[in-house]
Formats: sequence, C-alpha cells, structure tokens
Amino acid sequence: MREAILNRISRRSFRQTPIAPELRGKICDEIDEINRESGLAFTFVEDAGEAFCSMPRSYGMFSGVRSVVVLKGAADLPDLAEKTGYYGERLMLDLTDMGLGTCWVGGTFDRGQFEVPGGETMLCVMPVGYVAEQTAKEKLIRSALSRRRRPVSRRLVGYENAPGWVLAAMEAVRLAPSAVNSQKPVFTCKGGTVTAAVEAARTMDLIDLGIAKLHFAVEAGGRFEFGQNGKLIKD
Repeated sequence: MREAILNRISRRSFRQTPIAPELRGKICDEIDEINRESGLAFTFVEDAGEAFCSMPRSYGMFSGVRSVVVLKGAADLPDLAEKTGYYGERLMLDLTDMGLGTCWVGGTFDRGQFEVPGGETMLCVMPVGYVAEQTAKEKLIRSALSRRRRPVSRRLVGYENAPGWVLAAMEAVRLAPSAVNSQKPVFTCKGGTVTAAVEAARTMDLIDLGIAKLHFAVEAGGRFEFGQNGKLIKD
C-alpha cells in the first residue's frame, strides 16, 4: 500500500471497457473482507454510468464512467463517516495496486440511480475502471492540488519534537485525497502517543479524517482508534 500512496491520483476519465471477470472477482472479495471487518455495506455496481450522465453538475468532470463502488453503511453504525473514509481509502489503494483508476465522489452524481436499503446511508461513490493517459484537465487539477498541500508543520501539533517515523507518516498524510482540498485533519504527537482529530463542519470532514488516519497508519504501521482524538495503535 505504501507504493500505492505514492502512485494514487484521482482519475475522472475512464475507458468504457468492462472490468475483466477475474479482476472484478478480486474487487468483490476485497469489498466483502472490508465489510466483514468494519460492519460497512460497500457494494460494487458494474454498470452505473447513468449516475454521471444524468447529473448536470457532472458535465465535463467525468467521462467514460462505467463501474462504481457504492460506499454506504447502516445509518446507526458508530463513526460511519470516518469508517467510510478509512476503509474506502484502503480499498482505493488496493484498486490502485490492481492497475485501476479511481476517484472519491461525494456530490457530483445522481444518487437516485442507486438503490439503498432502508436503514442504510450512502455517503459517496468511487468510480473504478481502466484509464488511459491523464487528460489535460486531470493534469491541471493534480498540479493545482499539489501546490496547495499544507506543510506538515501546520498539520502536526508537536512537530518540533516529533520522531522521524511520525514525520514520515505525516508526509503520507499530505498525499491523502481531501474534499475540496481542505486538508483539515490535524495530528498530535505527545509523549510517544499520536492522535488525530478534525474540526467537523460537515460529513466530508469526518470522511477526510478516516482517509488521513489510513495513510498515517499504512506508513507508520498499525491502526487507529475511531473517533475524535483516536490513538494510533502500533503493530
């Protein structure tokens, strides 16, 4: 996954070639494992392109979308949004390792195209598929986001005395996707303990917290407690 963190970029232009059956099986197996571990209810939808064609706000942002992963779970699942970010990003990195393109999408799609069982909440979708070379628009977006990444010193309380492994993990956090590039999650290193929190004004902020925690945990080795100021538990 460490290599996937470096290689992952948001892809919005896809080839409409169906995902090969063997690869589709690997994706579904990974989703099943995540759902068992997390209590979430992610699902793979093979042909969901209409959710992007029928949404005016999607015009020009996405092309060739065919398959998506629907990121959802029981409405009363504790820390639903944060877990969606944490496990959704784990899935995204696995898909990157499979050679597929992906992107987090929270609003620019037609939610009415998906059936969500009663008692469940759909937070986001993740288009997935084969991609060609980056389009000019994708390159422009990536370049702009890279220039606006906040330095580690602004995202880590205790930066001055942080050990090298924490600083390395924070560099992985800087590469994490973030809604509207807000980069709001903040980590604290104190007395050998690392925690993470976010000033949550909306659901996407909690999703971002989960994504950031996953990137830190992959680089540092271990897993995070869920919730505000959840601690890193090292392997």
